Amino acid sequence: MQQILLVITAVVLGLGLGAITGGFTFSSAVCLVAGVFLVTPSLFKFQLSDLSLIKTNLPSFGRNLWINYLLMTSAALVIGYLSGDIGIAGALFLLALLPGGGMVMMWIKSSKANAKLGFIIFMLNLALLLPVTLVFGAYFDIAQGFFPAPDLGGTDGLAAGKRIKPFAPFMILIVIPFLLSRLARKFLPGLIKFVEANGPTISKITMFGIVFYLFSLSTSQLLFSVPISALVTSLAATIAFYAVAFGAARYLTPETPEGRAVYWHIATRYITLALILAVFVVDKYGATFILPIMFAYFIQIGAAGFLRTKMLAR
Repeated sequence: MQQILLVITAVVLGLGLGAITGGFTFSSAVCLVAGVFLVTPSLFKFQLSDLSLIKTNLPSFGRNLWINYLLMTSAALVIGYLSGDIGIAGALFLLALLPGGGMVMMWIKSSKANAKLGFIIFMLNLALLLPVTLVFGAYFDIAQGFFPAPDLGGTDGLAAGKRIKPFAPFMILIVIPFLLSRLARKFLPGLIKFVEANGPTISKITMFGIVFYLFSLSTSQLLFSVPISALVTSLAATIAFYAVAFGAARYLTPETPEGRAVYWHIATRYITLALILAVFVVDKYGATFILPIMFAYFIQIGAAGFLRTKMLAR
């Protein structure tokens, strides 16, 4: 409940500030903030020798790959097509391509899952950002033939000239955090102890700041121009998408520490990264692209605590 209230507060304050000021322009510095404060702390205990877990847990990696990148993307394509809106469809497809997220390690650690395996899966999914952004970049050109043209009213110039650079997320979310974690392990052990002792608080503050900033952008002000019918359709489509995710996580992963590590990478999506990437493509997809990502915050964060409680009770 606390996390839901935190996100709602950040969204309301961000939209309010954006409405008063007209909204801010996007800065890629927010991506670096996400990498430093959400990813780097998870790397402090990671050692290269932990990669040996890959050989002994191949079924877990196989489940992560086929459920996330085959089943979930297929579900997103079907649900998106049924929505009849290319913006909603594109957002669901992007969410399907981004399993896990900045808080996934917290849920893994607090649910008696295999944390080391969970982190390696997290690293694997981040490493796939390079091909994922290429796949998503090609989606719009293919999808145009299946949907009515998006309503681009008010989007002109919001992301003009911006393009997703596939290598940038890989550098910001893997390479830089990894290098920072190695420096901290070698020279700043006191900092590591402080971060580990205050990890949940740091994560919440970072999430609040990022959500507040992203919803204060001029891009997010497009939400006020979306008709009620689009809101309803988007909410129904996002609920359906998460129903598939939660069902797949529950019934397609074993009830073991290793299975639980995979579970959380299916049940959760990297929503913050999806919202960051949305800034680059809203001028193509229209304002409805933001809606499923916005609803995903409330559905995912609201459900995660409940899912953990049910998991620990089994």
